[in-house]
Amino acid sequence: MTVHSITIELIANAPKKVLFALLSDHEQLHRFFNAHYILLRPGKPHNNGIGAIREVNNGFFVYQEQIIDFKENEHLHYKIITGAPVAEHGSWIKFISINANQTKILYHMTFTPKFIGTGWLIKQHIYRFIKLALVKLIHFSETNADPLNKVVYPHS
Repeated sequence: MTVHSITIELIANAPKKVLFALLSDHEQLHRFFNAHYILLRPGKPHNNGIGAIREVNNGFFVYQEQIIDFKENEHLHYKIITGAPVAEHGSWIKFISINANQTKILYHMTFTPKFIGTGWLIKQHIYRFIKLALVKLIHFSETNADPLNKVVYPHS
């Protein structure tokens, strides 16, 4: 089967520490992704770290993802371990400081579809799903006075 890949690169006017904290908080990912997340198994050294398993329900599929690499404020790498229409999957997200208050977010995924001829459709869906979530993440981080406090302040 064909290996498909997705790459998304965005710039946020927020420190990478903030972006990483928001995106690595499994139980709060529903704020950005159009899905429900449940932390099934905590990771190490933090609940959201290496070995963490989260269940994702996006309305079409219920699948599990496992964090396989985690460096706080730098990157996280995860794979789908069960439930999705992909046979092989790997995703990583890197956070690169441009300056103290600006960060480049790099997202990359590779996957092989379980069923021949479905890769293009899966790729299209995943691209939109991830891009929309990252745009929401950036908006949240740029328009909230204290985004890590989980309190949403109205934008003036």
